[in-house]
Amino acid sequence: MFHHCPIDVLKAHTVMGSVFHWVTAVHILTFLQMPHLITGQFKIIPPQNPVIAIIGEVVVLPCNLTTHINPETITVQWILSRPSEKIDVSTYDGPNNEERQDERYRDRTLFFPTEFQAGNVSLNLKNVIVSDKGKYTCSVSLGTWYDEVVVELDVTARGGETSIFMEDYADQGIGLTCRSEGWFPEPQVLWLDSKGQNRPEKPTTSNTKTSVGIYNIESAINIEPGSDNEVSCKIINNILNTASESRVLISDVFFPTTSPWMAAFLVILFLSIALIAAVGYKLKKNNDTTSRSVTEKKTMEEEKERLLSTLAIQDIQENIEFRRAQSYAVPITLDPDCKHPEVKLSEDQKRVWQEPASPELDAASGALLVVAKEGFVAGRQYWEVEVGEELDWELGVLSQSARDRVKREKAEKLPEEGYWFLKRSQGVFLSSIKNDKIEKKEMPYEVIGVLLDQEEGRISFYNAKVMFLITTIPAELTNNILYYPFLGPRNNTGKEKPLAIHPIRVPIPLKPLRKEK
Repeated sequence: MFHHCPIDVLKAHTVMGSVFHWVTAVHILTFLQMPHLITGQFKIIPPQNPVIAIIGEVVVLPCNLTTHINPETITVQWILSRPSEKIDVSTYDGPNNEERQDERYRDRTLFFPTEFQAGNVSLNLKNVIVSDKGKYTCSVSLGTWYDEVVVELDVTARGGETSIFMEDYADQGIGLTCRSEGWFPEPQVLWLDSKGQNRPEKPTTSNTKTSVGIYNIESAINIEPGSDNEVSCKIINNILNTASESRVLISDVFFPTTSPWMAAFLVILFLSIALIAAVGYKLKKNNDTTSRSVTEKKTMEEEKERLLSTLAIQDIQENIEFRRAQSYAVPITLDPDCKHPEVKLSEDQKRVWQEPASPELDAASGALLVVAKEGFVAGRQYWEVEVGEELDWELGVLSQSARDRVKREKAEKLPEEGYWFLKRSQGVFLSSIKNDKIEKKEMPYEVIGVLLDQEEGRISFYNAKVMFLITTIPAELTNNILYYPFLGPRNNTGKEKPLAIHPIRVPIPLKPLRKEK
């Protein structure tokens, strides 16, 4: 049987079929064009300038996309390109795969996965070292899309404080040395006058490269009398555009031609020569008119005068040597964090005495030490200590390692090495040379001077009141190692006059005006 369909029903079916075919065609065309759309909508934003990193700190190598992405399908790779090799620094290949790092960058790199969706695929680099410097390639893959950008990393180090030291006399002038540590790359060193202009003297600069690749700076210059006495040493980091500067003022009295103690020496020397000449002339005149007995007496007098003049010249020479040692005077402050628990310090950290916790303390053990805050790595340094006349005491120098051991053990034990001393025990002077006994002159010993001479490798002790050399101890001192003064009050309980750093009344040649950085 044949049934007829209404005309309206046939029209509706025809319209619905046409719409279905049109929508299907649009979906197919959109799917086919998807790779082309993806390729055109992503791009990495290149950095405008090189990235600067401070050695030992953290830096972020920037790499950002222009739009949001799906972090599930992205691959990010950072590569350091060198002339001889390419280093796969770090690679991210989806959240289900472990991040890969080169051994040299182990535990030093980190991505920001939570920011991937926003297009941030930058790399965080920790503990920056010199060898991290170079050009890094950030490459990003997403399906069939790929792009890369080069990020240049420049590393630098700020450098430490700059210090100026007076080393020695050079002809009629004074030799100055400027030192600073921890610079990279090699900085620019300038010597300036009071007006900030380059000094006319020609400096000598040597930069020492350390095992980690940074530089220690040492520059020397000779200042002549009559020139600008205000001296500035300025070290400049041209990458960071920063500088470290130290400025000092040199007193005129410390130039050899105007030194007061040198003038005193010449006056005494001329008077001694005149006296010897006058005595010789008188004895010669008497010799013409006297008998043989008078001649013999004259000979004895001449011998006596010769000996006296020799002794006088020796005394002058010793005084000159003492004054030269005293010209290297440095300020000393005692360190409350590096001492025996039963040693007490004054508020100004200049005086020290023993305050035993129990009457059974063996004060003669010699372990009651307090070490100075100041350490010295080169040159010559001099300081004085008030010791009194009847007390036992111990003075000297410790190396850096010995000081660390004293601080760690609270000075309970005496160091076995890196330890040089002069001590008074029961009225007898002993030195660190196998506890050798030192001959004691009949004179008061109230103030003891100590000269640390790292250039000659020796430590000298003086009776500062009479400018007399007590003894000199040879010391094997190592370059670039700090050496520290120390005091030991031994049986001084503070009831008597405590040991004290003695102020030295000599002109200070280097008077800091300001330090800038």
